Parts: sequence; structure tokens; C-alpha cells
Amino acid sequence: MKKTASILALAATLPLAMTTMAAAQDPEGKAHVHGKFGVGGLVDSNGMSGLNFRYWISDFGLQGTVGMDYTGKNGLIDSQFGLGLSLRGLYNFARANDTNMYIGAGVSLGLIDFDRTLIDVVLGVEHFFTHHFSVGGQVGFHLDVGSDPIGFTLGNNASWGTAFTFYF
Repeated sequence: MKKTASILALAATLPLAMTTMAAAQDPEGKAHVHGKFGVGGLVDSNGMSGLNFRYWISDFGLQGTVGMDYTGKNGLIDSQFGLGLSLRGLYNFARANDTNMYIGAGVSLGLIDFDRTLIDVVLGVEHFFTHHFSVGGQVGFHLDVGSDPIGFTLGNNASWGTAFTFYF
């Protein structure tokens, strides 16, 4: 009887042990990207849109975007196209198996025919479909400190954005 009880106890704990071993191999789920570099695209309604690069050190990450910006006043009259660079620090403050939620702050600088300098704060979410591919969205505020005078109008400075990233 003792032998049968021991075999049953062992058989009952085997699935638990296998689950624990699987969790030890990837304890953080698909949203665990620490130490990974990502390349993708970012569209921001009021900031820099273009080729996007991300590197997550830990829950802290760095993001850089190289892209074009279009500023138009009346259709193509007084319009301006520019090339710029955006740098942003990100921090994951909430994580689940497949999704990270982050806050970020950064600056967008003009390189070619881009006379705006933007300081931004964003709140975003990134959902991982696999270990190497994610899509995300963000909302935020951009303050144009390159304009004269510096002003803040909620409708002109609020923004939304969406992105996709391939991680290596």
C-alpha cells in the first residue's frame, strides 16, 4: 500500500514539475525582451514618424526614430517637409505575459529643413504576438520649444501613435 501511494504521489506531482521546468525556461513570457534590440516602424500623429529602433536594457529601454515630418498650414501652401531624429527613454511599469505598459519621455530634433524641437511625454502599450514581434500604441503630449512664442494648446500638442517592432 505504501508503494502504491508513493507512485500515485509521484505521478500527481510530475505535471507540476514539468510546468515549473517550462516556466523556468521563460519565466517572463513573450513580453520579456531584456537585452534585445528591435527595428520597426512608428507613426506619431504630432511627433516624429519613421524607422524606429528599440533596445530594452531591463524595464528601462531606449528608443530612437529617424523619420520625416510634414508641417502644413493651408494644404501645400506654407508647407514644410523635414528630416529629424527622435530620442526617447522608456520605462515598463506594468507587465503581463504578452503585454508591457510603459511611460516615456524624450526629444525630437530637426536635421534637415525641420525647424521644430519637440519635448514629449507618452504613455504606451506593447503587445507581443511572438518572442520577436510586437505591435503597440501610445498617447502623449508634445511641447514645441522651437517655436516663437512657446505655447501649449491641448488640441495641437496631444498625439497618438502606433508601432510595430521586430526583435532580434
